[in-house]
Amino acid sequence: MFTKTQFKNAYEDIEICIANIKMNPIQKYFDDLKFSLNKMFGEAKCVSVIYTENYDKLFFGTYIMPDINPNEMIQAITSTKKLMVTKYTVELDSKLFDPSIGLTNREITAIIVHDVGSMVLDASPAQEVIKAIDKYLVDNHQVLKLTDSIHYRQILNLGFRDAIRKCTSIFQIGAYNIEKDIFADFIDWTNYKESVLSALNKVESAGHNINKNLDGKFIVLSWLMRVYNDVLGYRLSVIRLCERMKSLSPSKIERKELENLNKRIQLIDDDTLLESNAPSEMMDYEGKELLESLRLLKFPIDADVHDCLKRSKDDLVGIVLQQDNVDENDPDGIPDLVHNINNNMSYIKDYVDNHETNPEAFKQFDTIYREMAKRRSQLNDGKMYTVDYKLKTRFRNQDDR
Repeated sequence: MFTKTQFKNAYEDIEICIANIKMNPIQKYFDDLKFSLNKMFGEAKCVSVIYTENYDKLFFGTYIMPDINPNEMIQAITSTKKLMVTKYTVELDSKLFDPSIGLTNREITAIIVHDVGSMVLDASPAQEVIKAIDKYLVDNHQVLKLTDSIHYRQILNLGFRDAIRKCTSIFQIGAYNIEKDIFADFIDWTNYKESVLSALNKVESAGHNINKNLDGKFIVLSWLMRVYNDVLGYRLSVIRLCERMKSLSPSKIERKELENLNKRIQLIDDDTLLESNAPSEMMDYEGKELLESLRLLKFPIDADVHDCLKRSKDDLVGIVLQQDNVDENDPDGIPDLVHNINNNMSYIKDYVDNHETNPEAFKQFDTIYREMAKRRSQLNDGKMYTVDYKLKTRFRNQDDR
């Protein structure tokens, strides 16, 4: 962990880097900025700093894209493991240095430190996105399908990383949460908070619109969740939209991500569609090992159907008890319970889709799945206290048979 003195020195180094870039945007100064960011944010590494000449497209200011392994993303979505961003790329818009906007070195520094720090210093950005995924699944009566295909996981990974970027970018969220910024009190040797606010005011005064629609943070994520669940139905429209968005985007990072999405979508045409459950010739063994390890946490490899059913019944009873005792004043109580239900439903569906079960076992799995779905909807509708002793007794009697 850095000391305040180390942080202050790194912060001042970033200011010097920005002054140099403003005078002469050459690679040496971008490398210096990368070095200074790495000195400031220790364990989270800046992969590179990109400078984009932007003459005829929309202002984007900064584009800080997290680098997250798709397997780590899946593990975070389908478990309680917290995910922190440990690698990222910084892209700077040349308009950020435009004299007509008039941003000072101190203001540009404050913006970059805000966006990087908000992304990498704790796990809250990823948790916010995971909650958004859980809400999407509830609202659309879906579960996350598990797949070994790297192409599918990369589709979801783009939406996940884009949402994290938008949850932490000052040009996406505006000034609404600057009072809660973790640096606001820590950086007391300069007017950090005032610099961020004055920078936003200057950008707006220059006629560049800042996206203040907080719901817009998850538009791309929601779109890619739909694509993930129905590649066959969306393939052609995604390919066309990627080409259109690429021609309009001012960001090199975004254009590269769109190219990658386009390739993934087209590769799935020759790969295995998620709905088919057939073995793929392009199997990602690292992903296969990850999903097998996640499945084993739920259903051990030597467990028979009876053991798997018992485990699922126990999970449901645990959900009932947790729902009956959730603390209304705990901001994470209901989201954590919904996350738990989503994961259990996903594992049940994955098990039934990939294992032969007799009609009676299938019926019991289906009953548990539907009960979990009902309780998930209750939580989404604000109905928390739903004691159901009959349910618990029925499962107990089935186990005794």
